[in-house]
Amino acid sequence: MATSQQEGVQNDACITQHNVGGKLVRRIALVQQKGGAAKTTLCVHLAVAAQQSGIRTAIIDIDPQASASGVWGLARGDLAPPVAAVLAAELRDALEAAEAEGFKLIFIDTPPHTAPALEVVARNIDVAVVPVQPSILDVAATQATLDLLRANSVPAIAVLTRTSPRTDEEILETERALKALGLPLLNTRVVERKVYRRALTQGQAVGEFDPTSKAAKEIRALWKEILAFDKNRTSVSDLTNVSSSKRRA
Repeated sequence: MATSQQEGVQNDACITQHNVGGKLVRRIALVQQKGGAAKTTLCVHLAVAAQQSGIRTAIIDIDPQASASGVWGLARGDLAPPVAAVLAAELRDALEAAEAEGFKLIFIDTPPHTAPALEVVARNIDVAVVPVQPSILDVAATQATLDLLRANSVPAIAVLTRTSPRTDEEILETERALKALGLPLLNTRVVERKVYRRALTQGQAVGEFDPTSKAAKEIRALWKEILAFDKNRTSVSDLTNVSSSKRRA
């Protein structure tokens, strides 16, 4: 998958399904206007989990910080899934190129604080995964993210990240606030664990670095939930049998 030098505005992650040559392709973008929500961490770990489950997967990095492509990707080398750095304005072309190369699942890592880039992403995806840290400040930022997604008719699902191992009042308050926003919340939480950072520095995901760790089990469980999420929220769908949807212009 070809890469290009990143400049200017770029974006985050989301699920999509498109019919390319009669074969289903999904796109997943991680999206959050607030920084520090673990978008890149989730992006690369979920992409590896998808690849390990047997789905040919790629990552497109439109974040100017280039953590997924310039740091993790360089450390990873030629191991799948490949990661490409592109401008937000080039996203549609990059997605089409990846699909033409036979990738069946594409994750998009996006930057914070960039509404124009998020709008570009929203026009090219069907579902957004929104990481949220357990705090009311993060919920407030999520409202702005959700407004942009809804303005573009993009379904979204939330996942709690960087949480404590046990449920506390802050987590419960965040869950209540997300419910009030009407944002579906996945059951699996991503707990703050050092192993996530250790794996990233090695160009790996926790499923490779320590497959038996609690973190690896979290990511596998989270991926199963995302894979089962139907963008219409009416049924549970498998990647191989969910009906294709017409791509938005």
